[in-house]
Parts: sequence; structure tokens; C-alpha cells
Amino acid sequence: MGHVRLGLLPRSKAWKEVVGLIAAGADVPQVANATISAAEKAFSFVLQDLGYTQAVWLMTQLAVAAKKQDPLGHLGSVGVVLPQEATLPDVTTALVEAMDRATQVSARRSDLGELAVRALVGAAADALGPRLHTLFPSDPLAMQAALSTLGTPRAFGEFSRGFYARLANESLQYFLSKTLNTQLGEGMRFATLNQKAQFDAALQTHTREASLIVETFSSEWFSKHRFEEKGEISRRSSDGFAGYALTKMKDELKAGARSDAR
Repeated sequence: MGHVRLGLLPRSKAWKEVVGLIAAGADVPQVANATISAAEKAFSFVLQDLGYTQAVWLMTQLAVAAKKQDPLGHLGSVGVVLPQEATLPDVTTALVEAMDRATQVSARRSDLGELAVRALVGAAADALGPRLHTLFPSDPLAMQAALSTLGTPRAFGEFSRGFYARLANESLQYFLSKTLNTQLGEGMRFATLNQKAQFDAALQTHTREASLIVETFSSEWFSKHRFEEKGEISRRSSDGFAGYALTKMKDELKAGARSDAR
């Protein structure tokens, strides 16, 4: 099985500019914007990446299943196989397995697809966890009750925001991690591990704040398409959403950097 890497950015002129910004003490929005610009070519295949589009598809189907008479049956039909008395670990495992099966069909895995899996699993855990109060609820139908709350436009918007915030943060960290580590030590940008952790936390906050635009768009999109498609969301609609939402997220991150610079 082949594995698609996202690119060797540190060799590019654009990446040298990113390194220069970090070394000079630039703030998180500026570094994030420069990283996105440097990574444009590496992400050029994103809309054709099965891992990413599959993750978005499963996210939409979790929300669609919420309003079905047999939510577990619907999820099973799209590859997310759950026991009747499912727990949160069952859901996260089932999502990973569904993603694995989908990428095995194409015989290729990508770094982006693996980041999307982590973002989906994390966002699902964030969405369902507070509704369960525990990893292993005593009520055998607790998970089905939790899943049923994901079917509103507002809930889908929050779920989608969690996914894109995580995906953006994971993607930026993918490119930045090695460079950030070379800036750690006395006389460097990060004199201590605590300073590096503060930068990482600020980057996470930056992507979370930028994802607000996706939450608003996702809520409206879900309401419109579920009505037009009589309670369903087609794969074609999901793929269209995947492209537009990612573009909005990227543009918002860049806009945040411009605003910060004023």
C-alpha cells in the first residue's frame, strides 16, 4: 500500500520565510499564514484525497443517523459498525476502522488522510462525551440517545467546527513541528519547553477561533441540504461541502493574520 506524503516544505524558499518568522519571534497568526502559503502546493490534492473526503462524509452521516428510526443501522450501512450497547470507545474505534476500510480500497494512504482520521475521532469524542458523562455508561441505550442529539443544524455546526479546528491545528503542526523543535533552547525563540507549549496552545486557540466561520456555514448548509434531500445527505453534497468548508477555513486563517497585523 502506497503512502502519500504532503511535501518537503523545508527545502522551499517559502518555507525559509516561515523559519525566519519563527526565529524572529513573529506571532502565531503570522506564522500560521506563512505556513499555509508555503503549503499550498502540498495541499493541492486535498479535494481528491479519499481520507479527507471520507472523514467529512462520515461526519455528515453521524448527523443524518441522529434522526433515523434505526441510527445504528444507518451508520452500519456507511461502514461504521456499532454494537447495540455502544460506548464512546466503540464509536471512535468504529470510525477508525471505517476510515481504514475506505482507504484500503484505493490502496493508498496519505498523511492528510491520517490527520483527518484523528480530527474526526477527536471531534466525535468532544461532541458525544459531554452527553454521556462517562466512557462506559450504565444505560445500554445511552450512546443512541447521545447520537440522537447530533441531528440538529446547531449540533452539526458545532461538530463540524470541532473537526476543522482540529484538522487545521494538526496540519499546521505537521509542517511546523520539526522547525519549532530546532528553535528550542537558550538563545533560541523558545528558551524553555514551557514557552514552546505556550506557542502550541496559542496555535490551537488561533485555529479554534478561525473555525467559528465554519460552524456558521455548516449549520446553514446542513439545514438546507437535509431538507432538500429529504433527511439524507448524498456523497456528492458531502464532497462539495468538504471543498468549500476547507477553503473558508483557510481563508479565515489568512484573514486572521491580516487583521492581527493591522
